[in-house]
Amino acid sequence: MATVRFGFGLGFAFFLVICIVSSIVGCDGMPDDGIQFMQVSESQPITIDDFSTLVFSDPEGKEVQLSDIMTEDYLVLVITRGWYGGVCVYCASQTSRWARRFEELEPYNAQLAVIFPTENAEEAVKIDELEKRIRKGQIPNEEIPYPILLDINLSSVDQLGIRSDLAKPSTYIIDREGRVRFAYVGESIADRPTVDSILKQLAKLGD
Repeated sequence: MATVRFGFGLGFAFFLVICIVSSIVGCDGMPDDGIQFMQVSESQPITIDDFSTLVFSDPEGKEVQLSDIMTEDYLVLVITRGWYGGVCVYCASQTSRWARRFEELEPYNAQLAVIFPTENAEEAVKIDELEKRIRKGQIPNEEIPYPILLDINLSSVDQLGIRSDLAKPSTYIIDREGRVRFAYVGESIADRPTVDSILKQLAKLGD
């Protein structure tokens, strides 16, 4: 009987280790909605003055200047960690939450774009993995309501000074002139602003 108890205890301990590791590095399933992001209130310094000139690529390989997609008063630009051999669990959680709450940007005349950095063009196809993870988040009609653009070779990441194991997760609010009105650069892969905190920043801009 003692042997049985030992085996059960060892198995349970192993199960706990697996759960902890999965919560840190992520897995193929939907990220736990219990993930907590930051209720930020202060903007951080930026490295360039005009974001509208930043150039990305669409999934078909066409160059897209940020000004080309800016149609509302404000653009919320979410830069994910990117492809590091997998999709970050926090990236999947953050972007799926924005997909579920995308319509809440409308009262602020705001839109959203997500950036997926890759080290080279060959890894650009991994954008499909992020899209799959977003759709696992029970988003309406499984339709991603915002564009996801690629930063191939980390060119814009380097312009912004946010490279660190690909990109530091960053969120910016940009106006139609390309000026940054709010910036938050995470110090770790889990350090990101909540949807609510960004909506509050947009409300302040409209006061």
